[in-house]
Amino acid sequence: MDHQTLLTDFVRQNIAPALREAPINIEKLFGQASARQYFRATLNADNEPLTYVIMKMPQGFASPAEEITKLKDGAPQEFPFLNVQAYLKKIDVPVPEVYGQDAENGLLLLQDLGGQSLEDVVSKTSGEFRLFYYKKVIDTLLHLQTQAQQNPDPKCLVNFREFNTDLLDWEFYHFLEYGIEDRKMMKVSDDERDAFRNAAHSISLIIQNMPKSFVHRDFQSRNLMMHGYEFYLIDFQDALTGPQLYDLVALLRDSYIALSEAELDALLEHYHAGLSENNFYKNKKEQLYRDFFLITLQRKLKDTGRFQFIHTVKGNSMFLEHVPTSLSHIQHAFSWLENNKSCLDNSLAEAVNELHKIVRDHLDEIN
Repeated sequence: MDHQTLLTDFVRQNIAPALREAPINIEKLFGQASARQYFRATLNADNEPLTYVIMKMPQGFASPAEEITKLKDGAPQEFPFLNVQAYLKKIDVPVPEVYGQDAENGLLLLQDLGGQSLEDVVSKTSGEFRLFYYKKVIDTLLHLQTQAQQNPDPKCLVNFREFNTDLLDWEFYHFLEYGIEDRKMMKVSDDERDAFRNAAHSISLIIQNMPKSFVHRDFQSRNLMMHGYEFYLIDFQDALTGPQLYDLVALLRDSYIALSEAELDALLEHYHAGLSENNFYKNKKEQLYRDFFLITLQRKLKDTGRFQFIHTVKGNSMFLEHVPTSLSHIQHAFSWLENNKSCLDNSLAEAVNELHKIVRDHLDEIN
């Protein structure tokens, strides 16, 4: 069976019988950096076109993250997207509906949320309108975190995988390998490599011990789709347990959008104001900022290395244009931590300084 027929038959099998004779057009959608493929199926039924999205997995019906993510014993043997989608829907977080699945061919038939991402929406706005949309998304994030805390589901996969030091370290080292060595076409010395690893590991240990929450893992503007005046989450199949502020960093230190310092401060204030009274950070605002900028260092160094990896290994250079924004976020995080040393104990300050020195020595964009 050819690919087009496979997809067309899959759609017909999972829609209302009255629609199955309608002509179906299959259009490939732009897939970003993911190994997953996406298609839009359009049915012309009674002059009222209906649309669905087909997700096609690269290997059967599993989609492990390319990074190392270990599952604990007893994890449900279920496609991660379906597992996490069911949980998010149960706690009233906006996610696309699932209309059908084909495990053998790795296919899901999903609700079509349209093509308006948060990135698209805020690129056409400024000032208070821009902040309005971001605050709306932050409110969704706060709802997700609160509900996940109050209504955990022992069968949800987030309880079987976590952002541990192995994963955090791996992402730091990914930056060293691709963000410095591959990007600059050089090799760092053994002494520098050891110093980088030691400093990165010290920071990973701090991040690992931060307050935990449900973490989407890629809660950024291209994975938030506006549909019916709500922002829906997509690409959540790699969700796990991790630092509470990780998704906030992903949103506000997005490589695709550069917020001003004033916008960043206003949105951090909005998040803090929305925390429940019993949340760890509610009465620890300074630590919220410290943890936010430590996670920023880790995530944006990882992103810088990842964009270079996608260019070198996958032959996709479209993300290189977003490296300068990532580096700008790294610079701002180093500057904040440098200017607020009272928030850091001596060992953490030494680790941040050592990491800053190595990055600055090899990347002209960092001072």
